[in-house]
This record gives sequence, structure tokens and C-alpha cells, in this order.
Amino acid sequence: MNAPVLNFDLESRVDGDRAVVTVIGDFDLQVAQRVVNELTKVEEGGPALLIIDLSRLSFLDSAGMGVIAAAQARATESGRELAVVRPPYSVRRAFEVSGFGEVINVVDDIEAT
Repeated sequence: MNAPVLNFDLESRVDGDRAVVTVIGDFDLQVAQRVVNELTKVEEGGPALLIIDLSRLSFLDSAGMGVIAAAQARATESGRELAVVRPPYSVRRAFEVSGFGEVINVVDDIEAT
């Protein structure tokens, strides 16, 4: 039996004291643990700024939102800054409606961080 085809990819890179994790495609329950694992790996390097780039995201469900919320909590606890870059309108709207937009730093440009 073939494995399901996912509309998902994940990239990460470290530039000095900032780390960028880019989520591409659908960020849902099916892939949430993969994103958690990547964030954990990147956080172990102790970057002063963690950027979650959602500019190429097509979908985010509550599991994905929970992963971002947990990353924000860990960042606050460790004194690290966290920024979310350019989520699609529907995701940005969900952040606003839920009040999550008050907690996280959402920016339009990765260079603005």
C-alpha cells in the first residue's frame, strides 16, 4: 500500500543568532509532530530569534496553531524572540479572531525581524 501524498515540506536554516523554519503547504495534525521535531532541533542551538516562515503555507488547522503557540511559550520562557512571517490571510484572520495575534509577533517580511 502506498503512503499518502502530503502537500507539505519543511525547511530550516540558521543565520548567526537567528533561525528560520519554513513550513510549506498544509500544516495540520498529520504533520504537526514533524514541525515540533524540527523546531526542537533548531531551538537546541539557542538562537536569539526564531522565525517561523508561513509565507508558503496553504492551510493551518488547530494542531498547527497549537505547535506555534507552544513554540511561543518556549521562546518566552527561554528569553528568545519568536516571529511569524507572512501567514496567508485566512491564517492571519484566525490569529486575530482567536486572540492569538495579540500574543505572537506577525511580520510581513523576514527582513523586518
